[in-house]
Amino acid sequence: MQVAVREAKAKLSRLGNLAHRGETIVVCKNGNPWFDIVPHAKPKRKSSPLKGVTPVISELEAVEPLEPEALLGWS
Repeated sequence: MQVAVREAKAKLSRLGNLAHRGETIVVCKNGNPWFDIVPHAKPKRKSSPLKGVTPVISELEAVEPLEPEALLGWS
């Protein structure tokens, strides 16, 4: 999505919400791209085992997303 600087100033909160949902907004000045509003990059989760501890599951299993059925009752 592209917006002019003037529109970005007037609608910053709305554009911030769009970026938070994953959209990249290109802010243009005089019709030329000037800067982007992008989603914040979350730090990668550390998946190495603790020192001196033997893992009981693989690294891939540890970071694999759960199926929705596994989350029943966790509300």
